[in-house]
Amino acid sequence: MNRQFVIKREEFMKIPLLIFGFLLAGFFFGALLEVDLKREALDLNFIDIFFNNASIGIMLVLLTSFISYPIILYNSFFLGLNIYFGIELFGVYKTFMTLIFHTPIEIVGWIICIIASKRMKDFYKTVLKKEINKENIKAVCMLLLTMIAVYFVAAIVEYYAFEFLGGHKWLN
Repeated sequence: MNRQFVIKREEFMKIPLLIFGFLLAGFFFGALLEVDLKREALDLNFIDIFFNNASIGIMLVLLTSFISYPIILYNSFFLGLNIYFGIELFGVYKTFMTLIFHTPIEIVGWIICIIASKRMKDFYKTVLKKEINKENIKAVCMLLLTMIAVYFVAAIVEYYAFEFLGGHKWLN
C-alpha cells in the first residue's frame, strides 16, 4: 500500500486546529474593527465557485506547503472576519444558515490541499536528488483528485443551499 497517500493522524489533528485557531482570531479581530459595512450581492454560479476554489487549490499544491499553509491560514483568518461581518450585517441565524452546509466541506478541501502540498514538497525533494518517486506523485495525484471532488461538492452545496434559502432576497 502506498504510505504517501495515508493521511497521518497528526496531520489530521494539527491542520484543523490551526485553521480553527486562525478562524477564531479573524472573528475576534473583526470585533476590534469599525467598518462601514454595505450589503452587496455577487452573482456567482456553482461553476464560478468551483473553478475559483479548484484552481487556487491546484496552484497551492504545486507551490508546496511553504505557500499553501500561510495562504490557507490567511484564508481562515478572513473567513473568521467575514463570519463576524456577516453576523453584523445579517444576524447570527442567516450567517449560520449561509455557511453551515458548505463551509465544513470546503475546510476538508483546505486540509486535503495542505496535505497534498506537503506530499508535493516531498516529491520535489526526490526530483532534486535525481530520483523519481512514482508512488509520491501518484499520492499527490490521488489527493489532488480528491481535493477537486471535494471542492466540486462544496461549490454545488454552496450555490444550491444559498438558492434554496432564497438567495439574495432572503438576506435582505
